[in-house]
Amino acid sequence: MKLQEKKYLVESFTEIIQLLKDKGAEKIKEIKSIHYYGHHEGNNVEKFVEYFDRFEIHILDEISGQFVIKEHRLIPDKNTGFTWLKNLGYTTVDIIKMDCSEYKYINGTVGLYVIDNFLNSIILYYPPVDLENMEKEFRLNPLEVIKLPYNKYLNKVGKLKSIKLVKVTPW
Repeated sequence: MKLQEKKYLVESFTEIIQLLKDKGAEKIKEIKSIHYYGHHEGNNVEKFVEYFDRFEIHILDEISGQFVIKEHRLIPDKNTGFTWLKNLGYTTVDIIKMDCSEYKYINGTVGLYVIDNFLNSIILYYPPVDLENMEKEFRLNPLEVIKLPYNKYLNKVGKLKSIKLVKVTPW
């Protein structure tokens, strides 16, 4: 069964960190990454992600404000990612820095994300049938759900950083 992500806006991670500790959730990794989103009108996502040790393409489909990974694969370098976005027809790329602490709990993960050094967000990444239970277990149901990709959300709050993709012409 495919996992689905659901994102929540939070002021602080204090309560969720205590809940994760109380439940014995295992912290599995800390990740720093830069995400390069193809800029377009819809909420589906085509992006590549730069980690300290690798580059990946991520394609996600949006379903009622939640996201399902359609494709996830390694690419050799950053230039390949920009070329891939250009070949898809993108002329603008939205750039977002993400710092994440990820915890394994039951049959999914809980990610604590700091987006562009100011926006705190929790991502539940679970099979769709478990999302509601995990939301209750971690007391997330009163929080604002971020139903947009992060680049769209940052644009909405006036904090999005974008660059133009430059066309390279052969000699």
